[in-house]
Amino acid sequence: MSDFPPPGTPIKARGFREVCEVDGRTFFKKKGAQEWTENTSNPEELKPPVENPRLFLYLVQEKQLPGEPNHWALFLADENEPDYGYVYQVSGDAEAMKYEPSTEKVNVADAGLCSNVYTLAVVSQEQAMAARVVKEVAESELPPQAENRKAVTVNCQGWTVRVIEKLVKEKIVMPQKLEVVRSLMEAV
Repeated sequence: MSDFPPPGTPIKARGFREVCEVDGRTFFKKKGAQEWTENTSNPEELKPPVENPRLFLYLVQEKQLPGEPNHWALFLADENEPDYGYVYQVSGDAEAMKYEPSTEKVNVADAGLCSNVYTLAVVSQEQAMAARVVKEVAESELPPQAENRKAVTVNCQGWTVRVIEKLVKEKIVMPQKLEVVRSLMEAV
């Protein structure tokens, strides 16, 4: 299907997917993938913006060099702009990481943070306080530090898990999601 979709077909970004309509049928694929799949479960995929959008909190991962653990961050976006939102992360060498959130909305794909994406929570805009809580919890969690490389026991993954633990206590993330995230952790 290398000639699909036909030339000139409009392709729209919807979250971490691309969507197109051909002959009245809707198709989608994950961004960067080659294979298109017909969307038979939700023909409303090209729907207009939602009047009261929900907020989505994701765990996003970025592949690193071979042998290195994935970089983890939290990403908060509303459903009308699922690719644009706020990133909460620590970065740098695991001996002296720094808290580096985005100060404005960023495109998560352009930031390279969509190798793997896991939905942690969906909250309504009426719960907009949740966005402030996510920001405050992330800001309050100290970045990992160590005396030297040998003493490193925590990286961005451990920091992200600690933030998620606090978000479980705030009733923003369900405890089951925390267990899934913990199972994804890689050795430091």
